[in-house]
Amino acid sequence: MHAQHDRSRPATAPSEPILLRGDGRASLSGAELLDFPAEDRTVTVACASGTRHTATWTGIPVFDLFADVGLDDETTHLVVESADGYRVCIDVYDALDAVLAYARDGTPIGEEHGYETRFIAPDIDGSRTVKGVRAVEARALDPSTDPESLEDISKKP
Repeated sequence: MHAQHDRSRPATAPSEPILLRGDGRASLSGAELLDFPAEDRTVTVACASGTRHTATWTGIPVFDLFADVGLDDETTHLVVESADGYRVCIDVYDALDAVLAYARDGTPIGEEHGYETRFIAPDIDGSRTVKGVRAVEARALDPSTDPESLEDISKKP
């Protein structure tokens, strides 16, 4: 479900910047992130434990973040990395509906968890939704490159 976020609701800016790498590079502060139009996504996250949680996540559509740095037409994957080094490589088509979320069910994520942002999308497994996002990089992978070779999932998501 996609819904434009009601900007009259207060939002807390994430305290850490997000590094974007596309055709160019940019580091966006929390205040700059809140300047982007936000959208809501209702997503059910399936955890490795087998539990499922449905929530409405408010954030910036991931591809909107690349407006100023640009995306190569050949982009095949997004590499999303957390502050603790957890890193996943997501097929660009699976990331089309992704948001860099900063609120869950109307509450800033940081008020309830030890992280402030989460990369989340309807078609991405719960273990691949990155918490505490530090960087998002657009990559054009050669067909012979295994996307998992770019991942570090040894850290707990």
